[in-house]
Amino acid sequence: MAEVEVGKIRRKPLTAIVLSLIMPGLGHIYCGRIVKGIILAFLSSIFIPVIFGALSVSHSSVRIAVIITALFASIVVWLIAVIDSWYTARHTVESYTLKDYNKWYVYIILILMSTGNSTQIAFNVRSTLVEAFRVPVASNYPTIVPGDRILANKLAYKNSDPQRGDLIVFLNPENRRINFLKRVVAIAGDTVEIKDGLVYVNDEKLQRQKLAQSTLDNIRVKVKGEALEGDVFEETNGDVKYKIFLAKPPHNKTSGDFAKITVPEHHSFVLGDNRNNSRDSRHFGPVLLATIKGRADYLYWPAKDWTRFGRIKN
Repeated sequence: MAEVEVGKIRRKPLTAIVLSLIMPGLGHIYCGRIVKGIILAFLSSIFIPVIFGALSVSHSSVRIAVIITALFASIVVWLIAVIDSWYTARHTVESYTLKDYNKWYVYIILILMSTGNSTQIAFNVRSTLVEAFRVPVASNYPTIVPGDRILANKLAYKNSDPQRGDLIVFLNPENRRINFLKRVVAIAGDTVEIKDGLVYVNDEKLQRQKLAQSTLDNIRVKVKGEALEGDVFEETNGDVKYKIFLAKPPHNKTSGDFAKITVPEHHSFVLGDNRNNSRDSRHFGPVLLATIKGRADYLYWPAKDWTRFGRIKN
């Protein structure tokens, strides 16, 4: 029987893969490539938050684009770490001499450190930069489809207030445990009124242009098991344009009229894009700016048509 020298153990590719999946770079450390392992661990846990920190001084649209790019980059780093650790383990000599850091407790310490950093990074990103939300309802159809996952830019209103046409995420005034997504139609100081289903801002009727039904071809949905039927329009509100939907029975459940009011200071008046089927400022009044979580800028997981991926198009 062949003798195996004490302290010399062959590196197993499967073990290297598992360790790399747990923490990029750990599989390389297991194989004795500590420098490469540290570099990969650095790229996965330090490089990305450095980018996030730099985003606070960037233009908002650029900021969110960089965040998405960074997330994809982290996945690439992870894949490189897994594949290269497998390759490294396969080509490590069978009589590999264990290093001082090839101890199970060292691996656990490194994993705990990585997990702690990742949790802190995720918390910081979620609380200060961008937060992901899933939209379960059709109140903002056709811009947002039930099941869509969006990214809200939490720095959008750091130095400015919401503008007409913005899609905002805010706390439901009737139940603060629920987040709402609606369209800003009027801002502080504006008058807003709805007559016969038509919206008037500062006594001017918002113009609508009917769009072809083909606009909805790839995003048709059902509400409570029934197809959502209706007409789609492009509404012009000052310098911005966005799509709205006027649902037909049995989904036209929202009253068409709203008495004229002046939007108070530090508030915004919001409506759902699905005008006939949305609970919004017509029911709970203008939204306090302090309850706004951010502006919905990006669609990162479209429930239907993947051509909609990316920046939300009005």
